[in-house]
Amino acid sequence: MATIAHRRNYISQLQLADGTIVTDHNLKAGLLWSAFKERLGVTEHTHMAFDLSDLIQSVDLPGLDVNFTKEEIDLAVRDMPSDHAPGPDGFNGLFMKKCWPIISEDFYRLCSQFCDGSVDLECINNSFITLVPKKENPMTVNDFRPISLLNYSLKLLTKLLANRLQSVILQIVHENQYGFIKGRTIQDCIA
Repeated sequence: MATIAHRRNYISQLQLADGTIVTDHNLKAGLLWSAFKERLGVTEHTHMAFDLSDLIQSVDLPGLDVNFTKEEIDLAVRDMPSDHAPGPDGFNGLFMKKCWPIISEDFYRLCSQFCDGSVDLECINNSFITLVPKKENPMTVNDFRPISLLNYSLKLLTKLLANRLQSVILQIVHENQYGFIKGRTIQDCIA
């Protein structure tokens, strides 16, 4: 099974725009690196200090900036998928759920420090970028799409923020933007 998975995930060759086939590992890596680096851009650390009430003036946003409760954090961990690929930290949802009684206090502290603004996320803000084929037997760089595998701690923080935002999203986002509204379909918004 491992051999079959390796064959399926191995990029044996890439075709250039002029039809040339590239099989050398270093050339394939360079081709993929340059194509996706150009598309994904470059990161720069910037301090993002903003006030939600300045950005969204017509809506009252109570409770969005209060500390996360242990119950909120526990619920978010329980709702996270167990079988997704791990990020650079090597942890997936199944590990977190099985070890939650042991590691929960560390995550409660992380979430509290996040809400206080006293945690430096730069040291855990890493991800692996992996390529997923868009079609059977991909041949060109455009036949792949990059996905980012984040550290679990960042996944948890973003899940907590998304859950919190769901309570006010209908007031912030126009109903035509139904893709942002959890549990709503286009038919719900049209009706």
